[in-house]
Amino acid sequence: MRRVLLLLSAATLCAQSVPSSEQLRRARELLVAGKPEDAIPIYQELVRTVPNNPELLTNLCIAEFKAKRYRDAIEQAQAALRLQPDLPSANLFLGASYVELGESAAAIPPLNKVLGTQPNDRNARLMLAQALSGAKRYEEAAEQFRKLSELVPDNPKVWYGLGQTYDRLSQRAPGEREKYRELAQQAYDRLMRLPRSSEAYVHAAELRAESGEWAEAARQWREALKLAPDDWRIRTGLVWALYRSRDYRAALALIDGMRKGDPDSAELNFLSGACWLNLEEPEKSIPYLEKATGADSHLLPAHAALGQALLETGRAKDAIPHLQAALPIDEDGSRRFQLFRAYAIAGQGESARQALSDYKEFTKRLRLANP
Repeated sequence: MRRVLLLLSAATLCAQSVPSSEQLRRARELLVAGKPEDAIPIYQELVRTVPNNPELLTNLCIAEFKAKRYRDAIEQAQAALRLQPDLPSANLFLGASYVELGESAAAIPPLNKVLGTQPNDRNARLMLAQALSGAKRYEEAAEQFRKLSELVPDNPKVWYGLGQTYDRLSQRAPGEREKYRELAQQAYDRLMRLPRSSEAYVHAAELRAESGEWAEAARQWREALKLAPDDWRIRTGLVWALYRSRDYRAALALIDGMRKGDPDSAELNFLSGACWLNLEEPEKSIPYLEKATGADSHLLPAHAALGQALLETGRAKDAIPHLQAALPIDEDGSRRFQLFRAYAIAGQGESARQALSDYKEFTKRLRLANP
């Protein structure tokens, strides 16, 4: 997708009419040469000089998108669209930025606007299909992927996306489970018959992950990353595989390279904090876990990890609300025991006695359920 977006961005730059200047020419050259970080300050200066030019704002958006500054790209695209709501390139990169950040529902309206004026834009249709799938609108996603399978039958993204969508439909429609599973397998078989692709490796990685083979899953994710080094989802999949295979330092190194794309990501901050916690450095984990819970208060694993880190660093009272929040995902009683310890250390005797009783009852139920 990004390779085609690169071509589109170059074409967009050439087609747009903006004030001519040496700065503009230099910014265009840098962007086409694959140096968006160098182009961004030039475009920013041009936007300050001509603040109400939607084409300049879109060019800045494209540069920020290519530099993986997706939040900034969204801001510039929205500014351009306030001036010219029907600008296709601004809508395209607005939708693309949301797709890259995993904010699928937000990506759908601008991509629909692109297709409303440019129905043959295959990039927009592919991103729309991906966004619909991410928003769990699987029937609509399958329709878009089927259209794409006729338009671009040799595109591995299409067959991988179609397989994923049918997989989701098989889980949602029990009465048609076998039909959708068969359709999913047909899509994956078509994918594997195509030339080597990152999508084929991603599919292999996901199959390994399903069976708990995390080290082998990480190997497949690495192969995918070789073919698509800028793919955010592949990088995230590799981080999870490394984390699950307990290769925490490798996971941290990869996260550090991703942070500039979305520094406030709850997922990345949780993984950073969890890695440091598992490396027995809870002090380092706390700032990341606090960012994760601040960004997503419903991320219960982050609450669990933060509660544990606070408890281990002597901040028992601060740990209590996070350990309480994590109780719904307590599978073995460990969170209940930590909560008991936190109450006890904080001098809350009655709460500690109640937490200990709860822990004993919970573990008793576990033993009876698993004799």
